[in-house]
Amino acid sequence: MARFCSTLFSAALYILSAVANGQVPSWQTDGPQIEEDEFLIELPIELLAGKIYLNIEMGGQPRQFVLDTGSPSMISASLAAELGLQTVGKSQGVDAHGVTIESNIVQAELGLGGIRLRNVPMFVADFSSSAAAQCLLGDGILGSEVLPLCVWQIDLPDSTLRCASRKSQLDHLRGSSQQKLHSYGYPHTPYLDTQLAKQAKSKAMFDTGSAPLFVISPPDLAGTQRVGGIAGYVYGEGSSGTSLGGKSPNRRQQKAAIKRLAIGNLKLGKVEAVQRDLAPSLVGSSILEEHVVTLDSAAGKIYFDRYRKRSPQRSSFGFALSFDGGTQVSLVWDNSPAAQAGLEVGQKVLALNDIPADSSCPSIRDALTSLQGDSLKIEWAGGTAELKRP
Repeated sequence: MARFCSTLFSAALYILSAVANGQVPSWQTDGPQIEEDEFLIELPIELLAGKIYLNIEMGGQPRQFVLDTGSPSMISASLAAELGLQTVGKSQGVDAHGVTIESNIVQAELGLGGIRLRNVPMFVADFSSSAAAQCLLGDGILGSEVLPLCVWQIDLPDSTLRCASRKSQLDHLRGSSQQKLHSYGYPHTPYLDTQLAKQAKSKAMFDTGSAPLFVISPPDLAGTQRVGGIAGYVYGEGSSGTSLGGKSPNRRQQKAAIKRLAIGNLKLGKVEAVQRDLAPSLVGSSILEEHVVTLDSAAGKIYFDRYRKRSPQRSSFGFALSFDGGTQVSLVWDNSPAAQAGLEVGQKVLALNDIPADSSCPSIRDALTSLQGDSLKIEWAGGTAELKRP
């Protein structure tokens, strides 16, 4: 997947408050639960545009969910209504762009392979307002509050997600890089120690809902810049994406070239990081393209088993797309192939690789697949171009 070339719908929700009158709500303490003592399940997964898809059984049918360790579990309002799930509480959170959102909470039973997850708290979200959300998020999100239930392993080479009652049941641990995994209470979002320069340490969220290898927060960027850890910047114009609160406004955007990034003592080398508006920084799903990752939340450990030698970060075509109200250019990076071809923010895209572009789910998926290649033919209202990666 080309980094930073496609704008995707982000459903990450960071909890602001779920405590009323000093009392922890019962939906936090009642679940989620697994009744089995010994188990090892394996589920097929698919990676598309940096998102991990899997099927979960609900109401006797398979439902398509996204695995997102950077968000609590969520369910589409339509599926919650279909299953007759009752509201058990309300909570506030902020979306990926800082918009405060109040959500109803339901509790659901999920089937994962041969085990049942009971009393899983899920935020109810209306995905129908966004074509991208309906297509890319499917029926909902399997989120971070399930991480303490077992040892989770994300194995892209085998297209498999594993959930084991004991880590000794899993491969990819011997000889792997073992690092600390931090959790600060519900919803048990995983945090990693990061080293952004010799004298710049911080923590970043491990967020499989974010595609780039690293997204840097303003405080981390300022600290890394102060100690000389930034090699340079790339600038662009447009929106940083769409989230539950809507599309972020068009403005000046920037990416920073971090000279030497590490997770604990796992050295990642030079990394180009998009700046986000909020803390924390994010380690995204692109790390799964080089490592099998195993999360043992109960023990506070995460394992990285490298299966592919890291190559220099793949360059992009230099633009991003949004899909609501038709396929449109939402962001263009300066001096990129897209900018040199004349692409501008707001232009309507008519076709990618001769495939018509619209807001239907097949078209959105075709567009994201087209963006993964080394060359791209793009037609927009007023022009056409053949783009190649630098």
